[in-house]
Amino acid sequence: FSPAGITVSDIEAVRYTLQSGETIKLQSVSQPTEADSTTYQTVWQLTDEPDAALDTDKTDALLAALASYVTGQDDTAADPSACGFDAPLVTAEVTTADGTVTLTYAIGTDGYYMMVSGDSSVYTVDGQTVQALCLTARQLKADT
Repeated sequence: FSPAGITVSDIEAVRYTLQSGETIKLQSVSQPTEADSTTYQTVWQLTDEPDAALDTDKTDALLAALASYVTGQDDTAADPSACGFDAPLVTAEVTTADGTVTLTYAIGTDGYYMMVSGDSSVYTVDGQTVQALCLTARQLKADT
């Protein structure tokens, strides 16, 4: 199940901060398709560099990771510091029409974990999910 209750189509904007301190902001923009000015498509862009072309595979993977299902739920009494939440790998603020939810991802002694704001549960996630979220702005660009 997806503890945050987010689907890719619901996501309007993402602001995530990597362990290095770099913050990346993405937003969806509705643009006319090249073939027809009456047909629109959703395009993702960096808020700070709206003209930079993004790698759609990497962007799609990032969005899918934010909406992905967890592989399990750890004991709700799990010690967040033992799961690596003292120094998270990435913290993502995901905005939908319903508001903003914060997802925090960390690596612990035996795997990757996620916490959702407002929920004390610790969820296990796979490494591919976390890798998709740990891209710098430069790595998201299509020309890199």
